[in-house]
Amino acid sequence: MATIFIEELAVEAIIGVYQYERDAKQPVLINIEMQYDSSHAGASDNLNHALDYHKITKDIHSFVSESSFNLIETLAEAIAQRILTNQSVTKVRLSVAKPQALNNVKNVGIRITRSLANINAC
Repeated sequence: MATIFIEELAVEAIIGVYQYERDAKQPVLINIEMQYDSSHAGASDNLNHALDYHKITKDIHSFVSESSFNLIETLAEAIAQRILTNQSVTKVRLSVAKPQALNNVKNVGIRITRSLANINAC
């Protein structure tokens, strides 16, 4: 198994329960770690056998920027499900942070870990 990671993907999104959070997009920072079997990609040196992190990043950025969620928990679950159902990923660990959520705080966020078993059980 290998882990591909994407750090601090910055996206502007509508996220929050308060009216001022819903009136305008705010920055969201997303960190993603994706586990998958990289042996075939490592042996072939072929992108078709690997996780295309450019494609994944573009997809998640587009999805989040066009979405609207009340809770970061819901957004995190939606991202995890999207990654696990559209890729050869067996496990994903991710965090979603809202840097402007509170004064005098660098970030407020959530970290979750999900696997194919979680998705298939739903």
